[in-house]
Amino acid sequence: MSRIILIPLALLLLLVVAAAVLIPLLLDVEKVLEIAAAQLQQKTGATLTVQGETSLSLFPVLGVSLSEAALTMPGEQETSLQVRALSIGVQMMPLLSGSIEIDSIRLDGLEAKIVSPPQPPGVDTSKMNDQELDAFYAERRRALAQGSESAGAEAVLAVPMALNVQQLMITDSRVEMVAADTGESSFLELVRLEASGLNLDEESIPLAAQLRIPGEPPLEIQMNGNIKINQQTQIMTVETLTAQVAGATTEKIDATVSGTVDLSRQVADLQLRIDLGPTRGNGSLRYAGFESPQIDTVLQLNLLDPALLALAGPEAATAAQTEAAPTSGDEPLPLDAIRNIDTRAALSVEQAVFDAHTVSDVEIRLRAVDGVIAINTFTGNLHGGELDLTATFNGKHNTASLVTAGTLAGLDIANALAAMESEPLFTGGASLDWKLDGKGRTSNELLTALSGPINLSTAQPMLKGMSVEHMLCQAVALVNQEALSTTFPTDTRFTALGAALKLGDGKVNLSPLNADLAQVRLTGTGVLDLFSGDFKTTFKAKLSPELEELDKACRVSKRLVAIDWPVKCKGNTSEDPAKWCGVDTQEIIEDLAKNEAQRTIEKEAGKLLDKFFK
Repeated sequence: MSRIILIPLALLLLLVVAAAVLIPLLLDVEKVLEIAAAQLQQKTGATLTVQGETSLSLFPVLGVSLSEAALTMPGEQETSLQVRALSIGVQMMPLLSGSIEIDSIRLDGLEAKIVSPPQPPGVDTSKMNDQELDAFYAERRRALAQGSESAGAEAVLAVPMALNVQQLMITDSRVEMVAADTGESSFLELVRLEASGLNLDEESIPLAAQLRIPGEPPLEIQMNGNIKINQQTQIMTVETLTAQVAGATTEKIDATVSGTVDLSRQVADLQLRIDLGPTRGNGSLRYAGFESPQIDTVLQLNLLDPALLALAGPEAATAAQTEAAPTSGDEPLPLDAIRNIDTRAALSVEQAVFDAHTVSDVEIRLRAVDGVIAINTFTGNLHGGELDLTATFNGKHNTASLVTAGTLAGLDIANALAAMESEPLFTGGASLDWKLDGKGRTSNELLTALSGPINLSTAQPMLKGMSVEHMLCQAVALVNQEALSTTFPTDTRFTALGAALKLGDGKVNLSPLNADLAQVRLTGTGVLDLFSGDFKTTFKAKLSPELEELDKACRVSKRLVAIDWPVKCKGNTSEDPAKWCGVDTQEIIEDLAKNEAQRTIEKEAGKLLDKFFK
């Protein structure tokens, strides 16, 4: 029985071996190549030229191998694609009948050049007046709406043959992308790209790729995943696609993407997961209209750090790791770029780092379109205080405006100063509320013009490095012609401290500024320059007779209680607080003399009146 089985198997093997030897001798390789090139040009319009060697094989499938091949796409004068070695495995019988059914494609040393079509000249909105800008926005909205309705009219996946490639492999290759307008080139190196079961029938396609983007340092990208492509609906489904990126930051980026891309409607709906060192996040992204992008995103992060700029590209990553070039602030605001933003964003962050400050439990909701960026929600915890603000930047017209209002309740003052590496001048809690607005064409103009009320209140405030009681008692002792004998604390503990602030012209005007101590009440006004840190305040101090409890020489008589003790402070916030303030004792002496003279006059006048009426 075994012999009966072995005989036909042997005969079959003999026939296969004979075909493998004889058919390449019988077939004209050049003719096969000619047929394939003709079919390629008929189906796609592309022209294939081969300068190297060609060969034909049979087993396990009919295979064509080319070297030094070039492909020119229709309408192009120069070669679009070159390849060092190309191997194509095809089904034999369909090929002999003039059809191509691909079993495998292997490319090595691929050099592809993609020239983007010339972009229409950009509209310089900076030269428009307000009426022209309004008309521009209206026309753009209309064009976008019309484009959305007509999207999908053209089939972008009109492949002229049934695409079913069992194995695709590309190695040691490079793609050059050239901007037709500027001639600038960017490169993508395909170290290795593999796909199996490539089809347009919505069957799962496993992918694996190793990519490199040249630079200093280069970006190294590893990708693995599965996609599906439906030729009829023109929808690509990303089942799972993982990527590891090295070189963008000091930390390796791990990302996972899933979702759908509607190629005809130009809409991508994706789910994202990101791991970047200590940063982890997940969310969703909707990207619509590739020529005029509309981006909607929802993202949850445990940490928002400048390193995340790496996700925007190598240029942004480099900028994030180096000091930004200093600017004067007099440069025009980038209104053209802002006017091209069209996005909705909802962001939840456990911790967000802004320079020296960390905001926790952040919730942000914003809408940006036609030059207007509206932050409808911004809440979080800043140095122990609850932050809640709204802001609207309006760059629709050539003079931009900013409006913001909000509250910050329960701020830890010492914590905030420590974050700025500043001397711990104050401790205690602070609460602020504000409503500010301003207009300008540059950042300096806008910040300088920002104005409005700011209200400040504090809880258990203490000024470090300066004793107000000691300063005032020195003045009282001088008037009493006595000397202090008590050692005073070096700090000032206030029972209350508050101010009504007015922001304008880059300065904060404090009026009124009220401060209460156990035996002293201070009222005054002042001004702080936000850019230089210079300040100047003038207080009037009311002293309590209980001040004597601190030192016998600090005895406040009835005549001294009636005096407004002038306290003048001047300096810079970076200087030693002990040198800020002093009591104008000369003014006190003059006031005492005036008061004494007034009392004398009143006393003598009283005597005269008594004599008169008697």
